[in-house]
Amino acid sequence: MFNQMGRTLNSMGLAAAVIILAAAAVFPQAKVSAGKTIFRDSDGNLVSNNEFVDIRMANFHYPDATVMRTLEDGTVEFRLQRVPQEGVLAQDFSVRTLDGATVSLGELRGKVVVLNFWFIGCPVCRALKPKLNEFKTRFEKDSDVVFLALTADPEDAVEKFLKKEPFDYVQAADAGPAIKRYSIGGYPKNIVIGRTGEIVYWRSTIKAWDKFESVIRTELAK
Repeated sequence: MFNQMGRTLNSMGLAAAVIILAAAAVFPQAKVSAGKTIFRDSDGNLVSNNEFVDIRMANFHYPDATVMRTLEDGTVEFRLQRVPQEGVLAQDFSVRTLDGATVSLGELRGKVVVLNFWFIGCPVCRALKPKLNEFKTRFEKDSDVVFLALTADPEDAVEKFLKKEPFDYVQAADAGPAIKRYSIGGYPKNIVIGRTGEIVYWRSTIKAWDKFESVIRTELAK
């Protein structure tokens, strides 16, 4: 059952990964001319060009709702839509990791949980993996943050793959039911869940690594 579900999710995910690449071509980063182009999130806060792209692509399967206007001084302003998953209580799940442990999100309440949803055949996932490995090293000494990756691929295939291409998150295979609870819309997906169990960061690919890090450190400080 899990294998069949994994193959189905893989097929869907591959299509979604292609969509990411296509969307990136349709919505390239806006070229910044000093003082002439600014980017704001849904609350009106200024964000970087990289964060603008990350938010815009967070739900690449949604219709784009970015608003662009020209201000009186000629500045072009982009205003982004809200990421609807942020601020929502994360769905609980239980998965078995490759080392044989059982991990549930409920048991991790009080910690900061960094999730990655991926699959072996996803080229975007594989391209992002080395950067995620490097990023994780920034938190090696902090036991209050857990990096957990979920894939619907079968355990034997994942173990074989990881021997060639290491992925340093705690790994859970055959995790199709848990992934399905999040309605991710495609792969990859990178999520941060705060100490209280709410989703505080929901992205697909990542360009603004400084923002990714600041979100985790802000939650750790609570």
